[in-house]
This record gives sequence, structure tokens and C-alpha cells, in this order.
Amino acid sequence: MENEIDTRATLLLKLRNRSDQASWNEFVEIYTPLLFAYCQKRALQNSDSADIVQNVFLSVTKALQTFEYNPEKGRFKAWLFTVLRNAINSHYRKQNRTPAPASDSFVLEKLEATPSEEEQEVWERDYQLRLLHWAMEKIEPEFSPRSWQIFQRAAIDEHTPEDIAQDLGMTKNAVSVQKFRVMQRLRQKLQSIDASKWEEELSLKNQVSESDPPA
Repeated sequence: MENEIDTRATLLLKLRNRSDQASWNEFVEIYTPLLFAYCQKRALQNSDSADIVQNVFLSVTKALQTFEYNPEKGRFKAWLFTVLRNAINSHYRKQNRTPAPASDSFVLEKLEATPSEEEQEVWERDYQLRLLHWAMEKIEPEFSPRSWQIFQRAAIDEHTPEDIAQDLGMTKNAVSVQKFRVMQRLRQKLQSIDASKWEEELSLKNQVSESDPPA
């Protein structure tokens, strides 16, 4: 997708209502794979990764009670990245009460440092892809296998409408119509979790600083 994707403020506001279990389940469903994958890239064991992800969600739950808009303070995804790095940092510090292997010490030093531009870019890319894949998973059952195949070949594999039409025995116009229908629905689904025009910014009152790991 060409436009940047951000978490919709309305979804975060819904999470403040502790009885809204559906919104919380959706939030966990969206973000668990993203957070878990980040931990796995740092060679953390599955059990440790699960604990860290749980701690991140606990921090989110606490912070959302004081959630408010503030365009000047940054976006949710940047705040979430800080919370995640702090949770991993806290994990390594607990493990390193005894002399740590050199590899663990190196990881901890990197986590304590300000994230590099490259690391932030990777997080940004993974964040965008996770939201996109989640939306695709949700809308796929709404379309026939043929329509979904057209969408995948046209929008993801970047095949030309002419090639797709020839392979499937369709007109070029019919291919374009099917692609448009799926793309339109995908945008609608993304906007159900993303801000208007994917540009609305938000922040949290009690932001977690990199030097202050969550409890």
C-alpha cells in the first residue's frame, strides 16, 4: 500500500472500556505476531518471547487509561516500539544478575542504545506489513477464490491485467473490476483500525521512556 498505516485512535479508545473484550481481542490478534516476531529475531526462546509480549500488553493496558490525542508527541507505533524494547531490556537485565554470556551482553548493549535508523526502518516495515496482512486475512473469505487470485496476481505479484485476463480467459476490464472490488474492501478494513487518511497522530500521557522499563 502506498500510504502509511497507523493505528486508528477509535480502536485505542475502545480499549479503555474494560468490558469491550472484542476490541481487546482484535488488538491482541493484530499485534501479537508483530511483537513475537521482533523477539524471535533477537534469538529469544518462545517462552521468553511470550512473557515479553504479555508484559508489553500489560503496559499498553495501563497506559491506555490515560490515552489522549497529542499530534506533537508522536505516533502509537513509535511508542509501542519503545515499550517492546524496554520489555526485552528488562528481560535481559533480570537474566544477567549472574555473569552473562558475551552474546547476551552484546544484545543488551544494543537494546540500551538508541535504535539505529536501520532498526527503526525495519520496525516500520514490519508494522505496516502486519496490519496489511491482518486486513487481508479478514476479508479473503468475503470473495470467491477466483476474485482473490486476481487480486493477488494484480496487486501483490504485480502481473499486468492483460496477462491475467489471457491466463483466466477474461477481459481486461473484468480483471480490473475484480481487483478494484477487493482493493476497495481492503481499504475499508484498514480504515477500521487506521486513522482517517492514515495520517492521524496520537500519543499517550504517560509515555514510557527508553530509560524507564515498564513494571
